[in-house]
Amino acid sequence: MEPTELAEELKALNRRIDELESMIRVILKPLQQVGHTTASYLRLVSILLEQGGLSPDTLLQNVKDPIEKSIVQVLTKKPDQNISQITEMVRNTRGKASRRIIRKKLLHLEEENIVISDKAGSRSLYRLTDEVINKWSQVLGFSK
Repeated sequence: MEPTELAEELKALNRRIDELESMIRVILKPLQQVGHTTASYLRLVSILLEQGGLSPDTLLQNVKDPIEKSIVQVLTKKPDQNISQITEMVRNTRGKASRRIIRKKLLHLEEENIVISDKAGSRSLYRLTDEVINKWSQVLGFSK
């Protein structure tokens, strides 16, 4: 085989190798995503097994008060709630709750940067802070 024919054949082989590498990258991308999802799922299962469940205690260890924990659980399930709605949901889980106590606990949670309020007309709507949501995402393995 002549040198020019050999050079052309090597170029063709290099192009084919590049094409194959590109195909492999396309095939591997979904597999890597499945691996990431599986790792996140296993991490969640591990947390559930270690903690006996997934609760605010898992992430927010400085929230000691049971009413505050209930408030965080409520806002985890349903963000953007006013005091009346939060009081009702806490009452449904704990059996009793007063608006006065819920308001006091919400103020404390705001001071701790766990809850934030937004004005909606004359009412305030409460939700977990982005920092808390990001922490949850990290614990569950959904973000880095």
